[in-house]
Amino acid sequence: MRPRGGRGGVLVLALVAFLVATGFSEAGQVRADVPETVDPHARYLIFIQGPAPGEAVANAFAGRGFEVVTERRNPNPDPFDLARKATGQVRRLLLGGISASRIGIMGFDVGGTAALVAAALLRDAELSYVVLAGCGIDDRYYRFATQLADQMAGRALHLWEKTDQQAESCQLAFSKSKTLESDEKLLSNGGGHEMFGEADPFWMDLVLAFLERR
Repeated sequence: MRPRGGRGGVLVLALVAFLVATGFSEAGQVRADVPETVDPHARYLIFIQGPAPGEAVANAFAGRGFEVVTERRNPNPDPFDLARKATGQVRRLLLGGISASRIGIMGFDVGGTAALVAAALLRDAELSYVVLAGCGIDDRYYRFATQLADQMAGRALHLWEKTDQQAESCQLAFSKSKTLESDEKLLSNGGGHEMFGEADPFWMDLVLAFLERR
């Protein structure tokens, strides 16, 4: 007589092993603001959108297990205002019991500049920041880099594409801070500045590895 559930148990174990090996995680949600009640075991991503509608990118990160907080940005936003709003959201997460190591702030274009400003305002070594083609966008970046960038702390990753006609390296800002662990990668796929407006695994996998500290 075959033991009850023998074959089924093997299949379940095989499925679990497959999901673990492929990095499967339960999908998160996309919200306009930090929820009143937070899950201390969740990973949170504050996404400061760029010029393109960011819903597809937000949904893609939620599909990979992040609780994403984002909203459509206004035309020509002030990166300092965006940063102040993001820092308020991060502080509410921290007060709710979320570990700083489970929080990321990601921004595209001027939103990327705002992420750097947030790093200077929060000054938390455990927070992670992702800048997507957000350096050199306009004079406000240079003002930040020369006046406030030395206050940045945490972990920062900058990605931009070599055919991008708008963004540049973040080294002007990164070099000012002694308390920021920074890295940047110049990508090459011909996507230009607009690449980060789409949920493309080409760049998303790099961001996920950084946020998950792999």
